[in-house]
Amino acid sequence: MARPDIDTPLRSMLFIPGSSEKMVGKGPTIEADAALFDLEDSVAPQMKEAARELVRAGIAETSNASGGPSTILVRVNDVESGMLEEDIDAIMTEGLDGIFLPKPESAADVRTADALLAKYERERGLEEGGVGVIAQIESASGVVHCYDICKAADRVVGVNLGSAEDADLCRSLGATWTEDGTTLLYTRSKVLVEARAAALPHPTDGVYMRLQDDDGCRADAEFAKKLGYTGKAAIHPRQVPIFNEVYSPSEEEISYYTEMAEAYREGEAQGLGAVSFQGKMIDIAMVKHADNVLARARAIAERA
Repeated sequence: MARPDIDTPLRSMLFIPGSSEKMVGKGPTIEADAALFDLEDSVAPQMKEAARELVRAGIAETSNASGGPSTILVRVNDVESGMLEEDIDAIMTEGLDGIFLPKPESAADVRTADALLAKYERERGLEEGGVGVIAQIESASGVVHCYDICKAADRVVGVNLGSAEDADLCRSLGATWTEDGTTLLYTRSKVLVEARAAALPHPTDGVYMRLQDDDGCRADAEFAKKLGYTGKAAIHPRQVPIFNEVYSPSEEEISYYTEMAEAYREGEAQGLGAVSFQGKMIDIAMVKHADNVLARARAIAERA
């Protein structure tokens, strides 16, 4: 395994409570693109130390198993908690691909995490910069400083917007979560634009809390996809196939963009800079978009 890059699908990242031996033990068998072991909110304070040991063992078991998730992530505790170094000390081992860094308020928080990761990479003979960081934007300050957070260290590969109903971001903003997404539209858009401007490969959306509402879950994921997000964090295995489907190019899309690219390149060979395709005028800009969609489809197929 390796730090997530542009060819690493992260359509679905399943949170696994780090203090649950049963759930951690299921890491090798989950169908999500990433196992996301959690040392933060799902772990009670008195269980933090035990959870670190369970997660370390879970990383080893999951990374050595055949099949299962292609990426292993751990959500650590935030910088202000005073627990970040203990978390990183415990989990820095072969098989760890990246961390979720919750509640970064500024670039300084990312640099703190970066320095700790670099320290333990050196001490343990691991690849320098081999563990990525996904910054979990969960506050008004995090939204304001998102671009600087994204650019704070070379190992930052993505953001995850804390868009969960009634969670930290809603509290920080004083916002009321709505099913249609309008109240968080500005924050979703700003974080997405700044992650893209920073050329991060993995802008991902937050969790959908209503476990029995599959239709709402799908609608929430599709809304984020239309904005430009490439995946979503899941809190239950039933959400994983929904996210895998939503964030994969459909057969119809693959066929459409394949034919578009072929039509353009046939015209290009004849000296044309633009051609008509299915009643639309297309040029190189549209074909670049088609190439991106098809490249993503290939990466997902290779993961399967």
